[in-house]
Amino acid sequence: MGFIKDFQKLYWSLPQVHNWTRQSTNCEYGDIIVVSKNSYLCFNSSNLENCFYCYYSRQNVDCSDLMFCDQCNLCYNCTDSVRCYNSNHLEWCESCTDSEYCYYGKSLNNCFGCVNLSHAQYYIFNEKYTAEEYKNRISEIKKWPAAKIEKEFNALKFKHPRVYMHQNRTENCFGDYVMNSKNCYYIFDSNGCEDCLYITDTVLEKGCKDCVDCGPIGNTLEQCYDCCFCGYLFDCKHIYWCDYLSDCEWCVNLWDSKHCFGCVYNKNKEYHILNKQYEPAEYKKKTAQYKKELAEAGVKDLYELIHA
Repeated sequence: MGFIKDFQKLYWSLPQVHNWTRQSTNCEYGDIIVVSKNSYLCFNSSNLENCFYCYYSRQNVDCSDLMFCDQCNLCYNCTDSVRCYNSNHLEWCESCTDSEYCYYGKSLNNCFGCVNLSHAQYYIFNEKYTAEEYKNRISEIKKWPAAKIEKEFNALKFKHPRVYMHQNRTENCFGDYVMNSKNCYYIFDSNGCEDCLYITDTVLEKGCKDCVDCGPIGNTLEQCYDCCFCGYLFDCKHIYWCDYLSDCEWCVNLWDSKHCFGCVYNKNKEYHILNKQYEPAEYKKKTAQYKKELAEAGVKDLYELIHA
């Protein structure tokens, strides 16, 4: 048999990881949870504590229903927000405290239903109030049905212009919801990337450098192509569910290894092909043959390889 059939036989004969939760306590009902504790039904997140229903979020404490949020505390139903405290229903907000129903707000304190405001305090639907007036007015508004609040808030949002790309602290990037990145093209929901193309969902820790067609990413990829659900890779291609690899290709569920080709469900290996060890010279010769076979068969990614 050729490499394609041998890989398929190896892949389907070995177990698959059913849950990617690591270094976490009491986080059984979730997946891809790292360094977290006491969190329920959270996914693709890290450094959570006492959180519920969070998705692609990190470093949050005592929060619920967050998506793409970082460093928040006592927050509920927020999206794409960072460093917020005791706030609810925020979208694309930063450093907000005791605020609700705000969009694109920065450094807000005691604001409700506000849009495109920064460094503001005691505002309701973008109108300024004194502290006492704010307290009385908020007590009235909170008696409204939720649908009425949403209607007022959405009407205000539609009156204000919106940025065509959501980016913070970026340079020369094309994409949406990008932070702390530079020289990237077609990059989305990502943080800490540099010199990359076609990247998505690198929001857990550090992103990618000199990579193409990667994501979602757990942490730190460099000089990689077609890798997803991975972390700490260098010079790797066509990798899925792997960590701490270098110079590896076409691997699944592989950890702490280098110079591996077509390996599945293994750890601490070097110069392995299809889970068998070779001398470096033989490894180089056989991988060249297998790469030619894959190119001739038109196999471009792991899904095609598994189901070819």
